[in-house]
Amino acid sequence: MYYLFLLGKFLALILPRRLLYPFAFFIARLKLFLSPRDRENLIENLLPIVKDKLIAKKYAYRIVENFAYYLVDFFGFTRINAYFIKKYVRIEGEEHLYDLVSRDRRVILLAAHLGNYELGAAIISKLGYRLSVVALSHRDEKINNFFNVQRNLSGVEVIPTGSQIKNCFRALDEKRLLALLGDRNFSGKGKKAKMFGRACFLPRGAAFFARKTKSHIVPVFLIRENKRFYRLIFGTAVSPYDNEKIKTEDAIIKECAVILERGISQYPDQWYMFEKYWVD
Repeated sequence: MYYLFLLGKFLALILPRRLLYPFAFFIARLKLFLSPRDRENLIENLLPIVKDKLIAKKYAYRIVENFAYYLVDFFGFTRINAYFIKKYVRIEGEEHLYDLVSRDRRVILLAAHLGNYELGAAIISKLGYRLSVVALSHRDEKINNFFNVQRNLSGVEVIPTGSQIKNCFRALDEKRLLALLGDRNFSGKGKKAKMFGRACFLPRGAAFFARKTKSHIVPVFLIRENKRFYRLIFGTAVSPYDNEKIKTEDAIIKECAVILERGISQYPDQWYMFEKYWVD
């Protein structure tokens, strides 16, 4: 797999996106055909959202296609610059983030496995924000290093999941943005929540750090539009306070669940959840 990633990066550096996308589309369709388990998991995860199995099946194919395009853009991180952002990215709601940063507040970015979260981090860094992302480590050390090098190319600091928690506190104390994926729990210590009327486990990280450091949580999603273009959407911040008192962890997680549900419901064909998600 590592050498396939190297090949992908090589092709992304010498070929334009318009030529790479059709190739990625073919690989994605082949992958889904050869992986019935992934296909069924995608359909099952989508059913509470779209309510119809035929629509869920249609979206399952589009999810894999969008994920293939996501990888093309991830491999081509060296192309991310001011020109790329101006031409291909429309930014909405940045004032929600800028207002907090300008007032020297600690900020947690809440993202999801939605759209192109890796490219979103790169773009936010290129916009001039100091950014640290908490990322799941890959079992293969070569693949893990490959991903981290790609992230570092755009100035993003990587904090591996399972590393010392003080690294996250350090990032927030230094007034760096701390980015977390909030829709999937990898630690086994998540909080049970509800989205789309179904039970799931959400990670505690955003709520935990918000309470401990009095950080505001700003939702952010990079959504693909018309294949080659994106919208970088910043949402209204979740405050750690309720009438000057620190909110409970459960209350913050509930607010985050509402935000995630809203984002996923708008773009279900860009939600990359290949393993079974619902727990009931």
